[in-house]
Amino acid sequence: MTQDFQRIPEVAAVVIGKVGDEPTFPFPEVLDVIRLCSANGIAVLGVELFRVKQDGHYAAGSSAYDTQHGKRWRSLQDSQWQDYVQYNNTLAEEFARKNPLGEDHVYVLTTASWVEFRELQKTKAL
Repeated sequence: MTQDFQRIPEVAAVVIGKVGDEPTFPFPEVLDVIRLCSANGIAVLGVELFRVKQDGHYAAGSSAYDTQHGKRWRSLQDSQWQDYVQYNNTLAEEFARKNPLGEDHVYVLTTASWVEFRELQKTKAL
C-alpha cells in the first residue's frame, strides 16, 4: 500500500531506497521530508534508523517520542489533527536532528494522513 506521504512529488524525489516496502531517506533530507509532511497534514508517528551494509539494512535505533503523548491524544478529533501533526512532527524533527547519522545510515518514517489515521483507529477497535 502506498502511503499518502509517498504521493508528494518532493518526497518521492528524495527517496534513496527501501527497507521492505518503506522508503528510506538520508540526512539531512529527512528533515525536509518531515517539513513536507507537516505542510501536507501528515503526521510522522515515528522515526527508525538503519545502518546500510552490502548485505542489507540493520536496525540502528528508533524514536520513542510516541510514549510522550500520554492521554493527551486519546480520542483525537478532526479539528485537532493539525495540532497533532505539528506536535508529532516537531518531535520527529528533533529526534532526527539529535541523530544526524552519516551516509551509511538511512531514516524510515512511519506516517499517517488523517484518513490513514482513522483507518488505523478502526483496525485497533476490532
